[in-house]
Amino acid sequence: MTAAVAAIAPPRRPPANVRLGAEIAWTTLRVRRLVHRKDLPTALERCRAAVPHPPVPSRDEVVRISRAVRRTMGVLPGDSRGLVASLVLIAVLARRGVDASLVVGRPRNGFGAHAWVEVRGMPALPAAKDKFAQLAAL
Repeated sequence: MTAAVAAIAPPRRPPANVRLGAEIAWTTLRVRRLVHRKDLPTALERCRAAVPHPPVPSRDEVVRISRAVRRTMGVLPGDSRGLVASLVLIAVLARRGVDASLVVGRPRNGFGAHAWVEVRGMPALPAAKDKFAQLAAL
């Protein structure tokens, strides 16, 4: 590759990252369809219905996968926030043998709702957890 081509060519992603991105994109489509057709408990159960693959990833790996979900869903069309993103992350983690909880909360100051994922009681992504009052953990 010449220097001119290298300067304009996008950097190549390693195959593992490409596979993870494709898995996230496919799972996003599946979860969006589930959320529109089923109630939340059924959608959540289907997201968790994956065959676990030991060994369970480390905390750093969970954070890496969470960030990949956020990045990948950010470039996909449609709403990529909150509930759908959380269900996608739960499905991707379930395929890796990680048991994750869907947590729904509301802002401590104001109105609205927010959903996030916790693994072993810790948010999958570092977040300002104290800004939200937990309403339910599923």
